[in-house]
Amino acid sequence: MKKPTKNYQQGNLYDRIFKENAQALFIPLIEQELGIKIISYKPLQEKITKTIEREMDFFYQVVTDKKKTILLHIEFQTKNDKNMIYRMGEYHGLAFSRYKLPIKHIVIYLGTGKSTMKTKLKDEEKFEGFDLINIHELNTTQLLSSQVPEIVLLAMLSNYESERTESILRLIVMQLKAVSKSQKDLSKYLQQLIILSRLRKLETLTIKIIQDMPIIYDIKQDELYKQGIEQGIEQGIEQGIEQGIEQGIEQGIEQGIKSIVLRCLEQGKGYEEVAIITGLTISQVQEIDDQRKK
Repeated sequence: MKKPTKNYQQGNLYDRIFKENAQALFIPLIEQELGIKIISYKPLQEKITKTIEREMDFFYQVVTDKKKTILLHIEFQTKNDKNMIYRMGEYHGLAFSRYKLPIKHIVIYLGTGKSTMKTKLKDEEKFEGFDLINIHELNTTQLLSSQVPEIVLLAMLSNYESERTESILRLIVMQLKAVSKSQKDLSKYLQQLIILSRLRKLETLTIKIIQDMPIIYDIKQDELYKQGIEQGIEQGIEQGIEQGIEQGIEQGIEQGIKSIVLRCLEQGKGYEEVAIITGLTISQVQEIDDQRKK
């Protein structure tokens, strides 16, 4: 038996990820991108049984008097077949995908009496192309802000500047941690993230970030947070002689969080990442940054 190639094995991995996540991922994504609301759905058999069991009766490449090359397909029928129109459609798809030439289909009825076979498809039965969702063109910030972990994973494949790659990967890991229902789910999504990272040749960096980052992240244990709180409380207590120690502590906490924001911004972190670290909104982080610049 022939051993599966590496590309085939990787393809199976990607297929498995998307199939596992299809219900939670693609239903909301399709609703969002195509502007439709899906009320209910049920899975159908994925493998469609091949129904064409014989060769075409007559299939030629011909040149017309107008110097146009076309394919001519003729079928002979002795009985009325209500599914003939769909069988011809199957022939058309297979033949056109191979030869890429216009095809003229003809059925010659050899039975007695009038033919009752349908010869034209209804509008809703016609294949007229497909809608395309390009993951690379999706908005990274929207994907990162999703509460659905399967959609957060797609941020890996979305459109962001190469210089923001490490920052985006860290945000993905943080958001997956935030929206995963259990440690078991988080481990599954991180595994899937590593596999998807191969599509962007970021597997090594992704693994390093996952290993380096504290998956269970408590901001109150952050050294920047502690330093900011201590400094703020000290200043607050001095002012608290007149205003009260309680107010001073509140100001200290506020000053501590602000101190973390400023330190993160100085390190080059983006607004989204700082917001996740501190629990502030992106607009609050931006306001602090504007004050810093002034």
